[in-house]
Amino acid sequence: PQRTIAAGGSATNVRRCFAASTNVNGSSSTENGGLDITGHPTYASSSVPGPNGVPSRTDMLGRLSESKRSEPYDVLIVGGGATGAGCAFDAATRVNEHDGNGSAKLKVACIERGDFASETSSRSTKLIWAGIRYLATAAVSLLSPRLFTSPVETVKDFAGEIHMVLNCHRERRYMTEKQRHLTNWVPIAVPFSEWHVSPPPFNHWLFGFFPILAPAVFKVYDGMSGFTCPSSYVMGREKARRLFPQLSGRMIKYCAVFFEAQHNDSRTNIAIALSAAENGAHIANYTEMTGVILGDDGKAIGVKARDRMTGKVFDVWANKIVFAGGPFTDALRKIEHDGVIENERKNEKAVAKPKDMIPAVAGGAGTHVVLPGYYCPSGMGLLDYNTSDGRFLFFLPWQKHTLVGTTDTKSDAKTLPSPPEDEVQWLLNECGKYLSSDLRVRRSDVLSAWQGWRPLASDPNAPPGAPISRDHIISTNPDTGIVFIAGGKWTTWREMAEEAIDKVVGEQTRSTTLDRKLFGGEGWSPNLAIQLIQKYGMSQDVAEHLSRTYGGRAWEVCELSDATGLSWPRFGNPLAPNYPYIDAEVRYACREYACTIEDVLSRRTRLAFLNKDAAISALPHVADIMAEELAWSADVKAEQVAAARAYVECYAGRIPKKKGSALRTATYEDLRDIFSALDADGNGYLDRVEVGEAASVLGFPMSSTELSSAFSKMDSDGNGRVTLEEFAEWWNVDSLLKKRLSRELGLGGFKKEDIKSLGGGVFLG
Repeated sequence: PQRTIAAGGSATNVRRCFAASTNVNGSSSTENGGLDITGHPTYASSSVPGPNGVPSRTDMLGRLSESKRSEPYDVLIVGGGATGAGCAFDAATRVNEHDGNGSAKLKVACIERGDFASETSSRSTKLIWAGIRYLATAAVSLLSPRLFTSPVETVKDFAGEIHMVLNCHRERRYMTEKQRHLTNWVPIAVPFSEWHVSPPPFNHWLFGFFPILAPAVFKVYDGMSGFTCPSSYVMGREKARRLFPQLSGRMIKYCAVFFEAQHNDSRTNIAIALSAAENGAHIANYTEMTGVILGDDGKAIGVKARDRMTGKVFDVWANKIVFAGGPFTDALRKIEHDGVIENERKNEKAVAKPKDMIPAVAGGAGTHVVLPGYYCPSGMGLLDYNTSDGRFLFFLPWQKHTLVGTTDTKSDAKTLPSPPEDEVQWLLNECGKYLSSDLRVRRSDVLSAWQGWRPLASDPNAPPGAPISRDHIISTNPDTGIVFIAGGKWTTWREMAEEAIDKVVGEQTRSTTLDRKLFGGEGWSPNLAIQLIQKYGMSQDVAEHLSRTYGGRAWEVCELSDATGLSWPRFGNPLAPNYPYIDAEVRYACREYACTIEDVLSRRTRLAFLNKDAAISALPHVADIMAEELAWSADVKAEQVAAARAYVECYAGRIPKKKGSALRTATYEDLRDIFSALDADGNGYLDRVEVGEAASVLGFPMSSTELSSAFSKMDSDGNGRVTLEEFAEWWNVDSLLKKRLSRELGLGGFKKEDIKSLGGGVFLG
């Protein structure tokens, strides 16, 4: 009575050996963009409870797998990013439109092939911004020749842009007022060194005068929020120099300062998902849709799903299905499309030439880099509104580090976060525009860098040549009845979810999310960190981090913490030096559906996003705790460690990966950066221990004999200390260690005579 269309072959043929099934070096040769590195099966025999009041992941999978065709879900959402989890939250909290006091009691399911926020939703610029750029583009579209040639269309486009910006302001206000445990305001300075800019931003003459107009523009921006945000202001030259000593020496006229909201994006996504679970939705991560189930009439009545942790396959039946796959939405639609074609063939319908699926989503890739916190003093960010290629560039304080981003290039979406080295370098070059000439942003200052993909959506049912939407789209496949939502931005996750569920369930129910706090909101107060310090004797950094991250649920985290054995702090053993993440967070992460080590390093904590080296150093400790919590066998633990290491290595770090970039071989600055990275204690020379540790970290530990031989070749004067000059000279001599370093770092080969021609910025090869 139904057709099952599967994708990707047998779901039960799961290979246990990570090395045999995974491209460990993280290259893009895999057909799925690196998905095989994530979600390696654990076959966990232990089930940990969920957070208080929330079913465990095991319970959720049990409920999903018991789905019956006779008792289908009202709504099934495929995708657990911000929009997908938001759809589940919205649907689970609906009330009957005709009875405002009664719940609509929709049966809601949501599945996500990776971890919550494992793709786009964890790789944003961390701003909940209200669309200052779109305010500018709206003005450009209005004050253009089109106003005279097509006045009605021009005014309509302008009104549409302004409406979108106003919606962004409403949603930003919702996040900053209702979700205070997850958000904060960040001041952003726009420095002006001249009164007129040429060529003008947005290629419009009016914006050549932006240095003069900026204070008024930002006041209009404040007003669009009803002045509920901190007020924008003007900062004079002398105050700017005091607050930003990095700008010293630049001819700054003044700075205009405005405010945007900021958040920890992956934490917000997890809070949305757990809010859905808390309100009755059946939601599970690492649960992949492998096929669509079609009824006799060709309509979708369910999906085939696979728990990637165990390989178990089951059916999930639903009256309505929503695809919310972000930049991967077309991959879901492809499974659906193939199902329709196969169903027509099996029903012996005449199909002379199957119609092609019209793509709906284009990927826009953006790279971000993380620098030490001292590049953003006083908790204030910078905005370059006129970069060399016209993009906005933010220079923001985040988690006591400095976040720089973003680039914007068209690219097919991939799972792995590997950023192109050329884009990392472009960001560093742009940073230099605002810094004093005596302060160079070094390549070795990059603690972490990653690439994400945002969905740029267009309706496949729109006429040819329709523009790609800056906003989101919601579209229904008339053949299957499946709805997909794509596009939009982090700020409008709630609005997108509301509109999608409105379309799916009709007008008989009403959304209530605008009045609801997210997971952790109850029990939070501005003084929570002080209360945690007083009860548990935690350091202030740890207590403030727990309060900002978990809200009122921080009490549950603290109850899982181990004693330090010190007089102070008494509780909270750190996962990595100089970071506020503690052992209890790993145990709590397992309750919040974390399944892999990488889940903890990348999203439950943000170590991998903040400092690649710190994440690698914390990896064994995290593995030990998760193995204990989830009852991993020794083999499973080893596989999980290998999988996590392979994933984290895909982030960029202090040492550049030149492979695939336009700069294929090393410069003298590269060698200086490599030397600085190996010089762990920063004393200006390398010793035998540092060389051995570096070899181990890069994946080729050396025996004592091998290490002694390699170090003696570096140490030309035999004093046990290798200087930068000795290191550069050694680099030109063929050796096994040098070849291994070159291969691991993606650097090209070099010739001996190249070192002799070194000058400022000259390539070695």
